[in-house]
Amino acid sequence: MKNKREKCIALCFLAAELCLGIWIIGNCFAVGRIVAAAKQMQTVSGGDAGAAAGEEVPSGSVSENGTGTISGNGADIVSGGVEGAGGEALEVFSQTVSGGDAEQQEEEDEYVNLAIANVDHYVNVRNAPNTDGEIVGKLYDGSVAQILTLAGENNEWFQVISGNVEGYVKAEFFIYGDAAAAVIDDYVLRYVTVQADRLNVRQEPDIGAAKIGYISRGENVGLLEDCGEWLKVQYTEQSVGYVSAEYVVVAETFIYAKSIEEEQAELAAQRALAERAREMEEAARQEAAAAGQNGTAGGESAAQSGQDGGVPAGTDTALGGQTADGIPEAGTDTAGAGEESIDLTGQVYTDNGELRDAIVEYAMQYLGNVYVHGGKSLDSGTDCSGFTCFIYADFGYSISRTPSGQLSSAGRSIDYSEIQPGDIICYTSNGGRSCTHVGLYIGDGQIIHAANSRKGVIISAADYSTIMGVKNVID
Repeated sequence: MKNKREKCIALCFLAAELCLGIWIIGNCFAVGRIVAAAKQMQTVSGGDAGAAAGEEVPSGSVSENGTGTISGNGADIVSGGVEGAGGEALEVFSQTVSGGDAEQQEEEDEYVNLAIANVDHYVNVRNAPNTDGEIVGKLYDGSVAQILTLAGENNEWFQVISGNVEGYVKAEFFIYGDAAAAVIDDYVLRYVTVQADRLNVRQEPDIGAAKIGYISRGENVGLLEDCGEWLKVQYTEQSVGYVSAEYVVVAETFIYAKSIEEEQAELAAQRALAERAREMEEAARQEAAAAGQNGTAGGESAAQSGQDGGVPAGTDTALGGQTADGIPEAGTDTAGAGEESIDLTGQVYTDNGELRDAIVEYAMQYLGNVYVHGGKSLDSGTDCSGFTCFIYADFGYSISRTPSGQLSSAGRSIDYSEIQPGDIICYTSNGGRSCTHVGLYIGDGQIIHAANSRKGVIISAADYSTIMGVKNVID
């Protein structure tokens, strides 16, 4: 009897040990699956599998100096990398483009796929996510792009669109997401567009200073400094000059990727400006030499021969400020100042109310258009501040290209109780530290705005997010 009881106890202990063993084995398998899944997530999201700087290397001779700057023929990479790169940042981006939280506020993910090229010179844009892909363009340092999706075997490439170029670039060559949004104002370029048929460029900010060249209607040159009545501009790559602020429109833009064709056209335009400046300098030299040989008195100057500092007779015509010798500072075929009514984009508006209605009506035709970070066209898509900037530009107003710039410098600040259709509402999503979004008020407590890359241009309640300020640009 005793032996029988002892056998039963032994069997119970054996069964218990067997169950414990099965439980331990099962848990080991579960832990193994969790570890494997974690490793897989790290690999897919980028992890530490991203290519090291120097992997995107062109064919041909390339050398790398101590700072990581690449030199050689057509380098694909130049030093610089991603702020916040790695598995965690790419995983967050991946989750967002796949849908994210549908309950998020409209502005919260506006900048998640904003990217800014962070390189010494440029990085190639390819038609496939590998170094064998054909080069379709170049992203220069500071170029703004929109990330369309992750690509490549380990998601280490971005498919991007910038300007008219779409293709693939390694993620390591970008600042992106929140890091890019924090510094976007530092990457805005200011330029002037000539509104006269021909505008003189002078050596000094004075109407009596020597001319170094001219700029024709519609041409753009970089703005270096606002000197009030005069603007300091980068005339050619080697020369700096001044133009009268009266005859230009100041605007802001971003740097965009350039296709091979665009780069060739830009180089040709730069060569044309340089040649124009050289011809002006040579004409001025010959005129001075001729004046010295003929013993010309001060009164018998270039004004009598129809020239001023080397400009051929008849090139400066019509209205404009007069120089000391009576030749106009700028030639133009547009109406003079002093009009009582507002005359913008070929349409005359008798009062500001009518103008405001026209601005709202004009903006509404872009309802439903796509959102593109740094986009430079209302038709092909732009971002929130681009939307308001370009709308106003088409009515003759020049305002900043960024949300913070519009808050600080567009028109005058007013209280929300004074708001009218056409005014700009500035929002903040970071507790008031900065302006992160803008929209155009259309009346009835609503705005039209380029919300984000998932929603495009939509109508929202004017108070859908925290209002930081209201700007009246018109009056």
